[in-house]
Amino acid sequence: MRNLSVLAICALCSACGGAAPLMHPAHGMDAGDVTMGAGFSGVVPVASAAIAVTDVAARSLEEGAMSPGLAPWVGGRVGLDGSFDAGLTYTGRSARLDIRRAIEFGAPALSVGLGASGVLPKRHDELGLRVGGFGADLPVLLGYQSAADIYSAWIGARGGFELLSGQRDLEPDSLDPAAPMAEDLSGWHVQAGGLVGLRVGFRYVFAVLELGAAMHWAEGEVGGTETAVQQFNLSPAGALVGQF
Repeated sequence: MRNLSVLAICALCSACGGAAPLMHPAHGMDAGDVTMGAGFSGVVPVASAAIAVTDVAARSLEEGAMSPGLAPWVGGRVGLDGSFDAGLTYTGRSARLDIRRAIEFGAPALSVGLGASGVLPKRHDELGLRVGGFGADLPVLLGYQSAADIYSAWIGARGGFELLSGQRDLEPDSLDPAAPMAEDLSGWHVQAGGLVGLRVGFRYVFAVLELGAAMHWAEGEVGGTETAVQQFNLSPAGALVGQF
């Protein structure tokens, strides 16, 4: 019950926008150990194809798929038997549940995980947009941990996909009261990239920093108009994490 309550608390917070960083080292956790933390996450566009202000379909798909912006990060993890641990993370745009296995070679370690995410249909007021969906991702980490666990560093690769659906509100048409008040959005989003992270602390409290870099591709249909967007972005994140 203790482990389930820790994961449930992490799902009760709210925010808007933001990325879904991992925020954990490559080394695993002992069975029964719990970590909980809070901080920030973000998505910073670096390079993308130019989108005209009047191209509402492309702007809507880009916002629904990439969600540039800053948001809180809240997460918790619990150690399981067999060198496994599981976590739940909330970043405003999505809630992510994952499990991973760590293979340790002393100071170095290899970690392979699998995450499932639910994209939460938050409203974007400027575009009158609500987009939700679900997806999955696969992170692979290689890391190093000091003898007393004062610091850990890791690098990794990560790929994932999402299936998206939603609606965009339309302005009322005074000449045609029967005109639709909303149009549908549907599409897919794929990303591939890498990340680096650092955790520093002692015994029960740690500061964690992580930076992800990824290329994103999305295609879909907005109100019957087919569109595609792509973007390279950075995803910085930082948090304070407690271990129990």
